[in-house]
Amino acid sequence: MNTILQNTTSGLTNEKSVVLSLNSQAYRASPITVHGIERIWVNLKVRITILYIAIRCYRSPGKALKAAKGIQSLVKAIYGSNKLRRAVKVDGKYYFGIYQPSFPSPLFDLFIQTELNKILPHGMKVNRFQTIQLAFTNKCPLHCEHCFEWNNLNREEPFTPDELKVLISRMQQPGCTLIHFTGGEPLVRMQILEDLIRHAVKASECWVLTSGMNLTPENAKRLKTAGATGVVISLDHYDAHIHNHFRGSDQAFDSAMKAAKNARQVKLVTAFSICMTRSFVTEENLLQYARLAKDCGVAFVQLLEPKAVGHYEGKDVSLSKEQCNFLDDFFIKINFGEEFKNYPMFNYHGYYQRKNGCMSAGNWSLYIDSAGHIDACPFCHTKQYSARDIISGKMQAEQLQMTGCPAYADFLLAPHKKEIETVSW
Repeated sequence: MNTILQNTTSGLTNEKSVVLSLNSQAYRASPITVHGIERIWVNLKVRITILYIAIRCYRSPGKALKAAKGIQSLVKAIYGSNKLRRAVKVDGKYYFGIYQPSFPSPLFDLFIQTELNKILPHGMKVNRFQTIQLAFTNKCPLHCEHCFEWNNLNREEPFTPDELKVLISRMQQPGCTLIHFTGGEPLVRMQILEDLIRHAVKASECWVLTSGMNLTPENAKRLKTAGATGVVISLDHYDAHIHNHFRGSDQAFDSAMKAAKNARQVKLVTAFSICMTRSFVTEENLLQYARLAKDCGVAFVQLLEPKAVGHYEGKDVSLSKEQCNFLDDFFIKINFGEEFKNYPMFNYHGYYQRKNGCMSAGNWSLYIDSAGHIDACPFCHTKQYSARDIISGKMQAEQLQMTGCPAYADFLLAPHKKEIETVSW
């Protein structure tokens, strides 16, 4: 399969990009991955915490154990194994992904409490949303090939900063673990972003999804001081020329590299996110990208498939079945292979979506686009509700009843229920 896939690299430059030196755009960062005794201890502590929360929720050892096993089954459904892949430690906290809160923390406990309730209902407090992605601005200086906000960009902003704060507060009322601030390019409205993070961190952990443009050392410090947990930097190729072309700017790659360095230096959890085009999906390309991510010291890499929305609307951009199968195999290998133990952890939504359904779909999370529509996710532009109705009080966040994902079924643990009865602790 790899040989076949390696023949799909047409369109790439012949130049082989190398990891850049300290005096150039990137730098070799110290590892943040947890190993050895500390990794064993974190794994044990997480399991004890989950079991403790389950006992507190159900007041029954039998129910608690059954529901706690369900969490392991959930992890296996998403990542392919119920083992702890890896953990990263940043600023005294442990992180397992960009869609889970820090451990230990009250938000982590509530996150687990919410997931337990989906497996076996209980009467304790739960969050309505685990993640809300809020595109609070439509301003962006780039012209990205794949942009799903393309039709909304650089228009009059639909909401004032005060209205955005009202929106955040009202979406947080029924509970929200994480808020991902996106756009547009969120860092072009740095002061507003900073104010929104300060407002939101009272009840949620906050991440910023950015191209890296304007993530200067000063702005990285401002994000950290405001209370941001981390940044997800869009990097769509290890080759600077290809990435710059994809993003429509000859500064895009340099900005992403500097952004990663600046974020790491102020102890923001740092991740890369890539839209994998057909020409990119080869073992050579993915390993080159993974090496660059490791040398930049990022904690996580998010693999996204291209979707025919926004700038890609009406275009045939979907990956082939063979490519998706290859990515499934790569996802397992990069996360659990011993030779990759010092690499970032990889997230690949397609792995579980095709097997178990979509975890977004307005159930676990939803997306508020830069025009003010409330969508199932960034790639499913359902436009089912208007954020204006939440701001005005015409509708409460608790009333949002999304119709699910139009591309995949809603996420179900049904295929793994037998495992809930048998998985060992």
